Amino acid sequence: MTPDDISPDDIGTDDIGTDDISVLLRRTASGLDVRDAPVEEIVRAGRRRARRRVVAQVACTVAAVAVVVVLVPLGIGARPTSPAAPPACAAEIAPAVLPEWARTGFSAPEPTMPYVLGDGGHIAAILFGPLTSPPEPGRNNKILWVAREPASPGPLLITARRSPDAPPVVREVPGGPGPSGIDLPTPGCWTLDLRWGERTDTVRLNYLPG
Repeated sequence: MTPDDISPDDIGTDDIGTDDISVLLRRTASGLDVRDAPVEEIVRAGRRRARRRVVAQVACTVAAVAVVVVLVPLGIGARPTSPAAPPACAAEIAPAVLPEWARTGFSAPEPTMPYVLGDGGHIAAILFGPLTSPPEPGRNNKILWVAREPASPGPLLITARRSPDAPPVVREVPGGPGPSGIDLPTPGCWTLDLRWGERTDTVRLNYLPG
């Protein structure tokens, strides 16, 4: 039987049931030349496409990782870092209680003086008034250097610079840390590298215009 063999009278619109529809469909299909779908071939093709997609994704990932590994050591793509600026001098140094090891010679149990502590904490520069360049008339730039720990005998050597590439200015305190008058040629923030015996430290002092 072919679809043409089914007349409209064979199909009712009101009393047709599910079984009737199945019978009619089977009858219709029996006259058609329809081959079975190649299910296994379709499945195999789908698996091949899936494998190709996975391989492509893995290749892309490996390539991206390789680019990162090559570029990072070269610094490409990394955020540039600027060199750290050196610490600035304090414009004004407020009086504060001296460390216990820096109180020798002071009569008060907790003496208060303006002072600058070395970067390494090995020495304190106790200031007797503001530092100026040139010195104010009738006074000098008095600094009392107090070392935290004893060192070998010898002078306190001071190498002062306005900037890292500026020529140094050398000063010396005979006998090592103690009372001194340290004058420097120009106002500004000076970095003083200190050496006494086997010990070293660094302080920054601000010299105001005289």
